Amino acid sequence: MPAFRPIIPLLALALVLGTGLPSSFGQAISPTADGFDFPVAPPNADGYYKSRGFRNNGHLGEDWLVTDGSSAKSLGRPVYATGNGLVVLARDIHASWGNVVIVRHAWIENRSLHFADSLYAHLDRIMVRENQTVKRGQQIGTIGNNHGMYPAHLHFEVHKDLSIGVNHQQGTRDLRSYWVPTDFINSRRKLGGGGRNVPTPAANFLLPTADHPWSFHLPGFGKKKKSSSTSTHSKSKTGSGKKKKKKSSSKTHSATN
Repeated sequence: MPAFRPIIPLLALALVLGTGLPSSFGQAISPTADGFDFPVAPPNADGYYKSRGFRNNGHLGEDWLVTDGSSAKSLGRPVYATGNGLVVLARDIHASWGNVVIVRHAWIENRSLHFADSLYAHLDRIMVRENQTVKRGQQIGTIGNNHGMYPAHLHFEVHKDLSIGVNHQQGTRDLRSYWVPTDFINSRRKLGGGGRNVPTPAANFLLPTADHPWSFHLPGFGKKKKSSSTSTHSKSKTGSGKKKKKKSSSKTHSATN
């Protein structure tokens, strides 16, 4: 079952009725969301605008800037958690991401428990730590420019597929794996069942490394390229003609809860 599908309705029903759950069900506990707000100037992002929106197979999130002034005036502005949740990633990823925070959210909707990840990238400062629970509207960082790589802005995504992390080659690069962030927030401004502690899946993300600093802008990043000179290589002295396979140095991040 894909990670972005809701957990069985019986689970949510148990939560609503207060019947409890076995502690072994999940690896972490986090509070359910009582609604979602925008990640800048919550609740309504007053004084900010989207300079770039979501596009299938293209830009898989939204870029937010202050309305009055250049992007330089966005640098250092506060970034907030869009809803209650658990911080599953908070570190400098380098590559095209810089400082990134990912918050895993649980919420009850139509008597089912759902999960999604919100991602906040290119931050100037990170103000939370991994495995920390946060509340809606809590400051988690400040707007940055990925160490000077871009004009300052907040890159913001919402993932249905919990395996994506910062690897856009995970999932389908469309609305089967992503939410349009603004649509997601506007349709869930207020939710029932907020503040309940629920088991939350642990994170398990593929991350770039110094040896493989792939870019999230480029299709096919993180994948090995076939050598164009393979046919011109001579056979080895043993006559096998086979190459030794290189071990991948990509790291997998797993949040320990």
